[in-house]
Amino acid sequence: MKRSITGLYSLPLIALILFTTTSFYGQDNEDLEGWSAIELNLKATDKLFFSVSEHLRYRNDISSLKNYFTQIKVNYELFNNFELGGGVRYITDNDDVGNKQGHEYMFRYQFDAVFKQKIDRVMVSFRLRYQNKNQLGLSESEGDIPTEYTRYRMGLSYKVKPLKLNVKLFGEVFNEPRSPEKNKGFNRHRYTLKLSRKFKNFGTLGIFYALQDDYSTPIKKSKSIVGLKYSYNINLTK
Repeated sequence: MKRSITGLYSLPLIALILFTTTSFYGQDNEDLEGWSAIELNLKATDKLFFSVSEHLRYRNDISSLKNYFTQIKVNYELFNNFELGGGVRYITDNDDVGNKQGHEYMFRYQFDAVFKQKIDRVMVSFRLRYQNKNQLGLSESEGDIPTEYTRYRMGLSYKVKPLKLNVKLFGEVFNEPRSPEKNKGFNRHRYTLKLSRKFKNFGTLGIFYALQDDYSTPIKKSKSIVGLKYSYNINLTK
């Protein structure tokens, strides 16, 4: 099983390496975004997990609202080190560009497969995600074309015991089936560094910094993301 799962991720990981070595083209369009989230996690059984979270995101150097959304997720540990999951998002986008501005309401669903393996003190993870987003109240004939991505993410996690910090590093590539043939649909990648610490009877606070490049347009779009997250866990199995 380990070999088959590793093989599943080999192509995306190679693509991730190729992204890092590919020369940039076009003029960069750069931005800084700020993300924040509050999350409640519920452990229902030894294998079944639920979470609900509220998210708020800003763009244009963290000067204007990008969107806010509610997310609900469920995960099930199918067997040791392997989970299947799904989630939905109800998104309110702030359209502040063009003649017609205002709020647009979006719906996104996603499916995940996650494999984890601990090697010494380092946790290695692989996540495969499919996501689909469309605008509510608008049909395809009226111009609503669903946005689909298949995402491949590899992560490394390490606990710094003296500081009681969890350090996580992720590399992820996005594949868009509807995109032109260039790069075979792999038109976005993201690198993320996360630091988090759990406080007794309070919850977990985390901060992160991410770099993202998007090649889906002739002008490459780059952005940096700074984020803050608070999460609280409830364990019903105790």
